[in-house]
Amino acid sequence: MSDRDPDEPLRFGLLLPNAGYYADARRVVDLARAAEESGWDGVFFWDHLMLDRRLRLPVADTWTVVTAVLAGTRRILSGPVVTPLASRQPWKVARETVTLDHLSEGRLVLGVGLGAAQDTDFSAFGDDVSLAERAARVDEALTVIQRLWSGQEVSQAGERFRLDRVTFLPTPLRPPRVPVWTAATWPARGRGALDRAARWDGIVPMARDRAGGLRGPTPEELTAVLTAVGPTEPGWTVAVPGRMAPADTAAARDYARDYHARGATWWLESFDPWSRDPREAHGWAAQGPPG
Repeated sequence: MSDRDPDEPLRFGLLLPNAGYYADARRVVDLARAAEESGWDGVFFWDHLMLDRRLRLPVADTWTVVTAVLAGTRRILSGPVVTPLASRQPWKVARETVTLDHLSEGRLVLGVGLGAAQDTDFSAFGDDVSLAERAARVDEALTVIQRLWSGQEVSQAGERFRLDRVTFLPTPLRPPRVPVWTAATWPARGRGALDRAARWDGIVPMARDRAGGLRGPTPEELTAVLTAVGPTEPGWTVAVPGRMAPADTAAARDYARDYHARGATWWLESFDPWSRDPREAHGWAAQGPPG
């Protein structure tokens, strides 16, 4: 379990897709500004190249949207939650993240995962990589990114990535790095994702539904996830995605308190382009998080 101060308030964010209604970056920036004004702590985004072959939804580039949101706001955090790091070049991610970290005066979060969409994020582009290989890529990529963030000269001959006398400046504003939240799915298929989360700055826990899809964990599943992770450093983040009752009800506040009591430090009210009306997102952004 994380060594969380029980008096630390739960923080609230919106988690939006980068497709459908939300593929219009100007529209999303307006929504993020409304959320900032009403008291939300962050607005975060899915990161997919495609979402559904049949629906053919419009899709926005997540990193461009995050840049627009961070440039158009003053206080809230933003970032990809989560980016499929196995499909990215780590040196490009290192450059992008430090640039956004400085642009936003330290408000970027880097969420990373293996990538839930094997077809539309990997196979559709000729990358028929196994889950085990994706995990290995993510771990090696995070090591490369961390070393490049250091500002020191880096040479590395890894199994997947090679660097020859590379120095990246500037360094991130916040020591020791841009916060890295890593995704983990419960029930776990081994220790890999749990150990990865413990090594970095936080976890975004997910659970599998009966059809094999992903959803936010129940309170009981969150307890199981954090027990399995084991001890973590003070300040470690537990960012729980999910869907609450309407934000102006006592039930929503009690729901959030239950997760907070079990170790959550962030609640991410989550939207998708299929089952939630965008008017809900605008309503939540305007009225603020449940007290």
